[in-house]
Amino acid sequence: MVDVGDIAPDFTLPAHTGEDVTLSQYKGSKNVILSFHIQSFTGGCTPQTSSLRMANSALEEKDTQVLGISTNAKPVQTAFSTSLGGIPYPILSDFHPHGAMCKLYGVYNEERGTAIRSVILIDKQGVVRFKRSYSDMSEFDMDEVIAEVDKL
Repeated sequence: MVDVGDIAPDFTLPAHTGEDVTLSQYKGSKNVILSFHIQSFTGGCTPQTSSLRMANSALEEKDTQVLGISTNAKPVQTAFSTSLGGIPYPILSDFHPHGAMCKLYGVYNEERGTAIRSVILIDKQGVVRFKRSYSDMSEFDMDEVIAEVDKL
């Protein structure tokens, strides 16, 4: 389980666009927001992803890369992005081995076999600076996430 102050464990996952994304490729150059959503195409995950899409340009100006993550397979992530008119940041698939990265970060729901809706902010040095899980989408606050980025 990863907590604030820990070094974020490295990982490589396939993105909806076809390439593999490795967390360490951003080390030294960008902060990273890991946005875990429960399942693509669901009522809470669509607004979570859309909120980050709308904030993406502002986050890029703050040297911050968004990475969306769920346990859906890569083809589902691709279809999900397409259904939303395209997502400008990678949507990663933690499908195989199922949920391994979510488990590593302590945001895996064993009963459902899905990620727990969560945001983890990692600074340019690879240190976790913010971690929050949300029991309901109504708790997700994009302004709070941006405020945490502004603290870096």
